[in-house]
Amino acid sequence: MRGLSSNISQEVMDTLISLAKNVLGEKAEKLILNKLARKGENNISGRDIVFVFTDEIQNIYGLKGGQAIVRQLGRELAKVLMEKYPKEQWEEILDKGLNEFIYADKVEINKDEACICNCAFYEDVLKPKNLKPTEHCVCWLSWGFIEGFVKNLEEGVRGVQWVDRDYENKKCKFAYVRE
Repeated sequence: MRGLSSNISQEVMDTLISLAKNVLGEKAEKLILNKLARKGENNISGRDIVFVFTDEIQNIYGLKGGQAIVRQLGRELAKVLMEKYPKEQWEEILDKGLNEFIYADKVEINKDEACICNCAFYEDVLKPKNLKPTEHCVCWLSWGFIEGFVKNLEEGVRGVQWVDRDYENKKCKFAYVRE
């Protein structure tokens, strides 16, 4: 197990903010950045930045709207990375990408599903708030990120669907939706 770093790189944060501006518009992006700046005064971790970012989107657009927006941001992030790197590196980027975003140790890619392993948000953020997986927008960023890659890595996959969480092995499972 790699273990999660505590900081998110400036390049990754800049990419996410740029995508947010494209998807949400400049006004909403500024609201979110102001909230991050206020939280940043307390020297928050990279994981907290990602959570505050997605939490603010949820606060502005509601749960369902936030989920749709954040999932699309995940897809767009995958698209940016796939354009930047050759296809031979995509599976490795998918695996390491969620670690970079302070989400999880890794992503396991199987024949019919992908699994997020050791999600940092479930134990530290969702569970203490009595939220199940996917009941907060933060989960939907990784969902979209995985979906963006898997649609281009696996033949005939048109999306991914959250299945469940294996609590004992600390894995969230996403089944491939095929054509």
